Amino acid sequence: MKIALFGGCFNPIHCGHLILAETAREYFVLDKIIFIPAGHPPHKTVDLASAQTRYDMVRLAIENNENFFISRIELKQKGKSYTYHTIQTYKNKHPQDEIFFLTGSDTLFELNTWKKGKRILEFCQFLVGIRPGFPREKVEKEILKKVNIFSFPGLDISGQQIRERIRQDKSIKYLIPEKVEKYIYEKGLYKK
Repeated sequence: MKIALFGGCFNPIHCGHLILAETAREYFVLDKIIFIPAGHPPHKTVDLASAQTRYDMVRLAIENNENFFISRIELKQKGKSYTYHTIQTYKNKHPQDEIFFLTGSDTLFELNTWKKGKRILEFCQFLVGIRPGFPREKVEKEILKKVNIFSFPGLDISGQQIRERIRQDKSIKYLIPEKVEKYIYEKGLYKK
């Protein structure tokens, strides 16, 4: 099987994540996309909903897609969650499968700050979704040579923008799945 691991904070998961995953699934003919909410991300700790809350939001967002799955692998880990460790764990548990790592283009600029940095590109093939107008020339050439880039109809939204809209009592309708929106309001998430 061809499996893409899609890790991230998903704080909250939004339609941009889902479009990226579905486009990658179709473009690379993947059998599964496994969403992996970060347990204790080393870089993002500000305004972070609990790991269980983020897991629940991802579960709600993907429940109607038979090719999308969710994993607690990073939620079970003690200490910080590192992508290289997650990839190695999956490769060891599923040696018969072809494992990919799915991410958005912003990661290409952050890779040097990750544990094991550029070496992580040797662990498995990276699938990187870029939006039209993405400045490829600003990414190191050695990184571009090691990733599989694909275009997707990305939305200019982020979890940070959504959290800010919630704090300002602005609508988040159509930016996130309806069930996730309902969950956020029922739990009173991201209000200061």
